[in-house]
Amino acid sequence: MTIANYLEAFADGLSQALTELAPTASVVGGDLASSEKVFISVTAHGDLEGRAPVLRSGAKVGDLLAVGGTLGKAAAGLALLTEGGSAAEAFDDLVSFQLRPRPPIELGVLAANNGATAMLDISDSLVKDASRIAEQSKVCLSINSSDLLGFQAVLEQAAQRLNQPALDWVLFGGEDHGLLATFPSLELVPKGFKVIGKVIAKKDHFVELDDQAIDPRGWDSVTG
Repeated sequence: MTIANYLEAFADGLSQALTELAPTASVVGGDLASSEKVFISVTAHGDLEGRAPVLRSGAKVGDLLAVGGTLGKAAAGLALLTEGGSAAEAFDDLVSFQLRPRPPIELGVLAANNGATAMLDISDSLVKDASRIAEQSKVCLSINSSDLLGFQAVLEQAAQRLNQPALDWVLFGGEDHGLLATFPSLELVPKGFKVIGKVIAKKDHFVELDDQAIDPRGWDSVTG
């Protein structure tokens, strides 16, 4: 594929993503330069339409912790791609989550409208991004492993194929780009979100699993 063909394919993909995920958005402007390598940078601007921003720092003790979207599928897809061969071919649905993520943008608007107190996209891992909410809100987030079983179940066959624990993909994988949010009560948790824990008082750790401190591992864009 030539550079020109690659750029055309990229533009087509960007257009398709806008049509599916943000149909009112458009591409404007551009900064052109010459280089031996191809660099593509995107800056997204949006409109809150009068809503107050939902920050990382608003979680309160007693709030429920909930996930909108998927957990672990992109991490499983990456592991399958790394393995290659028939493994990747056998689980192309998981591979597609790594290659073509579909962030649940509409759930973010729904959560904001339902009074979410804090929210963050899960790009680096469930535990790592949970620790960011906890740190900014000066609380601790307590996750129940039993509430993660549904996320694990859809990964079990791939995990067995690669001899890897599905729970690790759920806890420490990223790039599904789902949403992690806190809500004051169960009645305010919108459809599309699953409660996985609660907000408790600040401790000497930011996140715990089944009442035990857990290391916030995940992708670190600074250290790589």
